[in-house]
Amino acid sequence: MRIIPVLTLGALVMGVVVFIDAARPLGAHPWWSQKSLLIGTPIGLILAALAIRTSRPLSGLFGFVLATAVALTFAKYGQTQFAASYAEDALAGRMWYFGWIATGASLAGGITTGIAVMLSPRKS
Repeated sequence: MRIIPVLTLGALVMGVVVFIDAARPLGAHPWWSQKSLLIGTPIGLILAALAIRTSRPLSGLFGFVLATAVALTFAKYGQTQFAASYAEDALAGRMWYFGWIATGASLAGGITTGIAVMLSPRKS
């Protein structure tokens, strides 16, 4: 399987996700909702390329789905604790911010490996 078209499709889909600002309604801060996804997307594309090359894409897809759920959980926990502390808890603020970067990275990796799974030839 050629990796460049798969990465290009993954980057295009993540570009649409960033453009429509999908992180804001899910709880990202309005000032850095797009920025956090833009930081995480290249990281996720690199990790997806490694996952596609070193293992079967389907196992990488399951790993990225699990990582997305964990990262989103950290981001939401950081958001609630930061708001509950009236913006005093710096650790919770970092968890919120870096949780969204990790969510963007794992989402980009999951989308890209999902595309690789869909485009991979079936083995009989």
